[in-house]
Amino acid sequence: MPKLSEQAQESRRAHILEAAEACFARAGFHRTTMQDICREAGVSPGALYLYFASKEALIEGIAERDRKEVLAEFAVAAGKASLIDGLAEVLRACVIDAPAHRPALLMEMGAEATRNPAVSRTVLACDGAIRGQLEAVLGEAIARGEIAPVVPAATIAALMAVVADGLFWRRAVDPSFDCAALGPHITGMFGSLLNPHAGVAPALAPPTMADA
Repeated sequence: MPKLSEQAQESRRAHILEAAEACFARAGFHRTTMQDICREAGVSPGALYLYFASKEALIEGIAERDRKEVLAEFAVAAGKASLIDGLAEVLRACVIDAPAHRPALLMEMGAEATRNPAVSRTVLACDGAIRGQLEAVLGEAIARGEIAPVVPAATIAALMAVVADGLFWRRAVDPSFDCAALGPHITGMFGSLLNPHAGVAPALAPPTMADA
C-alpha cells in the first residue's frame, strides 16, 4: 500500500478528530468506544491507532487543534485598528458561532477533567496557553497606549475565560439560549474594563438608554 503524503496524513488526522468530537459530544467520553470513532470516521482500527493510541490522545488532539484556532484568531484581533473590535470578533468566531455540538463537547471534556488526570492536564494546558496569549495581546495594546485597563491584564484574561465557559455551558444546556444577543453587551462590559483611549471605543458597545 503506498504511503500517504504528509498532507493526506494531516487530512486524515483532522477527519478522525472531527469524528471523535462528534462521538464524544453525542454519547460522552465513557460511552464512546474507539470502535464508535472508527465507524464515525470510516477508518479501520489500525488507521485510527496509527494516529491516536487512546481516547485521551484524541482529547489532546482536539484541544491542540482548538488552541491553534483560538490563537490564530487572537493574532488577527491584535492586528485590528481597534483591539476591542478584534476581541469581539474572536468572541463571535470562537464562542457565538461555534458549531452546535462544540459546547456539549467542551462540557464533556471539563467533566472528564475532574476525574481523569490526563484529560485534566490537557484541558489546563490548553486553557493556560490561550489565557497566556490573551494576556500578551493585552500587554501589547497597553504598551501601544491603546488601552489602560482598570484591572490587571491577567485578571481580564481570566474573566474572559470564565465568560466564555459560561456561554458554552448555557449553549450546551439551553437550546433556546440566544448567545448572539449577549455579544454586544459582553463587548461593552469588557470595553469598560479595558478602558480604551479616546477614538478607539468598541463599535459593538451595547445600546444606551438614550438610544432606546
